[in-house]
Amino acid sequence: MKSKKHLKHFNENPMLGALRSIILGTVVGAVLCAALLGAFALAFVSAGHIPQNLISPMMLGLSVLASFVAGFVTAKISRKRGLAYGALSGLLLFILFLVSGMIASHEPVSLTAGIRMLVMVLSGAIGGLLAVSKKSKVK
Repeated sequence: MKSKKHLKHFNENPMLGALRSIILGTVVGAVLCAALLGAFALAFVSAGHIPQNLISPMMLGLSVLASFVAGFVTAKISRKRGLAYGALSGLLLFILFLVSGMIASHEPVSLTAGIRMLVMVLSGAIGGLLAVSKKSKVK
C-alpha cells in the first residue's frame, strides 16, 4: 500500500509533472535535431561539396526548429503555462547543446552561444504558447 500512496503523491505533485513534461519535450527536440543533422550530413556527403558559409546558419536554424518543437511538445503534455514551460525546454535544450559542444571542441564559449541561447529560449516559448493557445473548432 505504501508504494501506491507514493505513486499517487507523484501524480499529484505539479512540480514533478512540469519537470516531466519539460524533460520529455526536450528529449523530443534533441531527437528531432539529431535526425535532421543526420539527414543534412547525408545530403552534404552525397553532394560532395559543403559550403562553409552555410553551416553556421543551418545549425542555428536546426536549433531553432528543435527548440520550437521541444516547447510545443512540452506545452502539449502539460496543457498549461506554455510560454514558461516552452522557454524552459528551449533553455534545457540549449544547455544540452552547449555542454555537448564544449565536450567535443574544448573551446571557450563564444558570443554566438549567447545569441543562440536567446533564440532557442524564444522559439521554445513561442512553440509552447502556440501549443496551449490553439482554439478547438466549434461544431
